[in-house]
Amino acid sequence: MAEGRPTLLPSLGMLGIRRALALLILAFYTVQFGTVGWLGPDELQAMYLALAACYSLAFFAVAAEWFWGRWFAMGMGNFGSIFLILLVKIGPEPVFVFFGVTHLLVTLSLMGEGMAAKYEYSEATAERWNFQEESIGLMRRAVRSAGSTLPLLILYALAPRGEWLHYGVLAAALAGFAGLVRGKSWGPLLLGSVGAICMADGLGLLGDPTIGYFMLGLDPCSGMTTPITPALYGRAGIFAGGLMLVMVPFVGPMLRYLRRA
Repeated sequence: MAEGRPTLLPSLGMLGIRRALALLILAFYTVQFGTVGWLGPDELQAMYLALAACYSLAFFAVAAEWFWGRWFAMGMGNFGSIFLILLVKIGPEPVFVFFGVTHLLVTLSLMGEGMAAKYEYSEATAERWNFQEESIGLMRRAVRSAGSTLPLLILYALAPRGEWLHYGVLAAALAGFAGLVRGKSWGPLLLGSVGAICMADGLGLLGDPTIGYFMLGLDPCSGMTTPITPALYGRAGIFAGGLMLVMVPFVGPMLRYLRRA
């Protein structure tokens, strides 16, 4: 087995429990955001249904053991774990604690060599894709970055007052992600370009910056019709600009290729 590939596997039972926990949390947030999109204000419906679809994709990718599935789900876990940083400013708010801790559990549950052996290092992946070790490392970092930032792009593109520019960059990002997980070189380039456009918008270089916000659910006291106080609020383009990180792992190999050409 090539250097760097996992050789020690934990018990299959423990792996199954960890994966079941990650799937349970991903399914919970699929239903949670789907419910918010269905019952919440009309102007937020598309945004929350798209978030539900994002969590649903992570759920199916992990359950189906697609080689990139655990990377994407761990990226989604990183997205939610960021909210734990807010506790430093607002204190131990239960909603934020629950959201951050459950996402952190997704990331932790899918870590480890044994889990990698069921995904990127599985026999099925080796037979179909025949990735080199360097390629796996590049795609691992890129897909995790995409998982962390695609939810932020959804907040940017489908925020109230959305325009054709926003819908266009969302469509381009989805195409770029499809290219990335199929090993196409244009995939990370397209995602990085989308991130650059979003950052330019967030900095006000394309006109008035898009203002987006994100709530963790609906307030039961309002009859499940009013969103909870925003967890994120501000220039959504700056948040979505994190998609540029997807391209970073490929910059070095691309430059080396151009030097040899």
